[in-house]
Amino acid sequence: MEFALLSILVLVVGASIAASKFSDDGGNPYPFKRKQSVFTQVESAFLNLLERAIGDQYKIVSRVKLIDVIDCKEGLSPKSKRAAIAKAKNKQLDFVLIDKEKMTIVAAVDLVNNANKDGHKAQRDWFVNGALEAAGIPHIRMKVKAGYRPSEVRDAIMFKLGKPAPTAQRPLRNRVHKPAVLSPSQAKAHSTALAEI
Repeated sequence: MEFALLSILVLVVGASIAASKFSDDGGNPYPFKRKQSVFTQVESAFLNLLERAIGDQYKIVSRVKLIDVIDCKEGLSPKSKRAAIAKAKNKQLDFVLIDKEKMTIVAAVDLVNNANKDGHKAQRDWFVNGALEAAGIPHIRMKVKAGYRPSEVRDAIMFKLGKPAPTAQRPLRNRVHKPAVLSPSQAKAHSTALAEI
């Protein structure tokens, strides 16, 4: 009889401890709820613009960890490798452009907001810039602002990639419209007005 009462008491105490772990007063191991959207309003708008700008040329991957696109060079000491990975571990890129056919990394694109709203980067992260440059990955920093046209974004990206931007020629009433020819310095000034180099 005493054994039965003791067993019931142990079961009740065990059940109460288990129930307390799943209560919402901080002991719940899964205190989560669904977010309304994966992207902020700014990120969503820019992703749509980026998709229109680059068309079918590249895949766009968002919120990529820096450590996923770079690796340490061979020959580093274990201590140096650990230190470099520790620095890169918590860094994130807003978007990464991937070649659709080769599935290789083409460039990293970060949104820059000088007012530092919505969590976007306000100041240049010299470690990210240096790591991407050392790895040979172009780093395109686009200023957050309203009114971008897809062609402007495409031109800025192509300039940073060292590729000529595609020129669109449209006939105007039986005349062929010739695009304005920009000198290299004018093209650079136009592109850097959109993207920080």
